[in-house]
This record gives sequence, structure tokens and C-alpha cells, in this order.
Amino acid sequence: MQNAPTIPVDRTEIAPHALARTPYNQIAAFLSLALFIAVLLSAGWTWLLVTFIVWVIALLVAGAVFARRAVAKVAERREADRQAHASTLVSRRGVDQFRDTTYEEQSAELAARFGRVEQTVPRHATPAHAHRVKHAAELVAQGVLRMSLHGRPVTAFDLEVANEVDLARLSRKTTFEQAFTLSTCYLTVCAVTLPFPLPYLSILAAFGPGMTEALVSEVDEDEVGVPSELRHTDDPEFAALMLSVPAVRRAAHDLDLPWVISGDQLVSTVLTPAGLPVHSVLRRANALGELAKSFPWDRLEAHRRDTVPTAPWPLHRSPLITYQSWLTGDLLGHGVLRWSHRSLGDDIWAFQGTPVELGDPR
Repeated sequence: MQNAPTIPVDRTEIAPHALARTPYNQIAAFLSLALFIAVLLSAGWTWLLVTFIVWVIALLVAGAVFARRAVAKVAERREADRQAHASTLVSRRGVDQFRDTTYEEQSAELAARFGRVEQTVPRHATPAHAHRVKHAAELVAQGVLRMSLHGRPVTAFDLEVANEVDLARLSRKTTFEQAFTLSTCYLTVCAVTLPFPLPYLSILAAFGPGMTEALVSEVDEDEVGVPSELRHTDDPEFAALMLSVPAVRRAAHDLDLPWVISGDQLVSTVLTPAGLPVHSVLRRANALGELAKSFPWDRLEAHRRDTVPTAPWPLHRSPLITYQSWLTGDLLGHGVLRWSHRSLGDDIWAFQGTPVELGDPR
């Protein structure tokens, strides 16, 4: 099994405030306590109260200054990533000179197949809900490449999404709207159009449950009541057939190319701060086309489906998954982010990534 790609995505890897670190916080606590005792002994309770109030105000001001500086650093990184993404799209545009390849700046129609949900922001929605609803409703595919590889149509494009780790950290330092804007990154999607729709199959079916999932049977509220054999496919016989093919099984264990079969699409996704360069897009698209060729097509007609899935989709039927490495040092683990629609009530939806650990390959 290959190592997961190490693509830095988080922009909020900023050193914590000095008073939040050890031993600095211990030194600050000792000096503060010494100050309070000295004021009490020399000036009495009244001046101790005044000193304490000034001390609290100083802490609040220092925290606010630190938060503003941290947000400013993230804003600089986001602007640099935005410019890099614009350059990436320019390089993709140049690929349309090749035969059977076209380029499109944006496509709302394509995004509707891969996450966009037509909806309006409720009048009394909270700022967080309002921004998430608007994001899902205005999602567009950017930098769309359409080509033919290995005799099949292939589409590649970017979706602008929020990095939930950055969003959670930034939401404590600024407004949710600014936090959402500064936490956005790019989900680069490659999709091969198959001859006919097939049952859903995620590469997670080729892995055992992670530690958390093994200990807790219901790991996510969106999966409550879903039998384990249907968590990553809606046809266990189809999944067994596909994973019995050596080339398909090897591809399922390849951490560099996570994939999902969703309807008539074979999809692979990667998350980056500035979009995937064109040469990497073409490499992934070619690898995905090779994978589609290895499918046991002579035995798949019996599994043909009549319809293709549409948004919104639940977590356990997400067509978009990305590998993600987390933890550091001696405890480096692998997992995936599954991109799905979370209900916010009243038939409105958020589109976001949810992590899950990967166990050992089956």
C-alpha cells in the first residue's frame, strides 16, 4: 500500500499565543500571582481589585491583537493560494489545443452532479447556516477539462470547499463569514464516464474499520441504522466481484488515487490549497481511465442500474472522497474525508467534508 500524498492544506498552523504555551503560561501565572500578593500587602484590597481588572483587560487586549495578527497571516496565505489557483486554471486552459480536449471556465450544470443543491437562504437563518446554504447553492465547477482517454470521456474540474479544520479554528478568532472565506480550498475532481450506471462502491469497502469505528458501532449520526455491509456499497455481491479482480483491489489500496463508483461515474478526488496542476490532473485522469479498463465488463451487465444518484446525498453514499493524513510523530495515521450533504433543517443543506479513519487493507 502506497503512502498517502502529503499535500499541506491547513492554513492555520500558527503558533499558539505565548500565554497558551508551557512553560510560558507557568511563568506568567507565577508573576501574576506574585503581583497580586505584592499589591495586596502594600496597598490593600481596593488596589488589588483595580490591579486585577487592569490585568484582565490587558489579557483581553493581548488576545484580540494576537487573533487579528493570526487572521491576517491566514488572509495572506489565502490570497497567495487564490492567485496560484488562477495560474493553475490558465495552465489548464492551454490543454484545449490537444485533440478531443475542451476547456470551460465554469459549469453550474456539472457542479449539480457533484454537490451543488438548488436552495435559498432562509430568512431567519443563523450566519453560519446562511453561509453554508449559500455555498452549497452557488457551487460551480471551475477550470473544467473534458477529454477522451482510453476510449472513455473524462472530466476534471475544481470545486471550492471549506477546510473544516481551518474553519473551526478561525471561527474562534473572527466572524463565520470571514472564517469560511479564509478556509476555502479546492477539491480537484477527475471523473470517467462509464458505459452504464453501476451500484455504488467506495474504496472504503477494501479496508477494515479504523480504531474509532471498531470501538464505536455508530460513528456518525448520518450512518445510524445503515448495516455495516451497506456502508460502502449498495450491492455487496457487486463489491465482492469488483474487489476479486487483482488490478481493482490494488487500485483500491493505492492511497494516491482514492476512487468511488457512483452511477455512471468513476470518480477520484484530491484536496489542495490552490488546485491540482494540469500535469497532475492529466496523470490522475489517465490512471483512472486505466482503472476503468480493468473492470470485469463481461460480468457487469447483470449489475446495470437504471438511474444515477443526484444531490443531496448522505455520507455513506458520497462520490467524493479524499485521503487525509493526520496526527504527527510516532502516531501518523491515514483516513479519508467524505464530502456529503448535511441537513440544516427545512430542506436546506450544507456541503462539507467529514473524516473517518482507515483500518488495515482487507
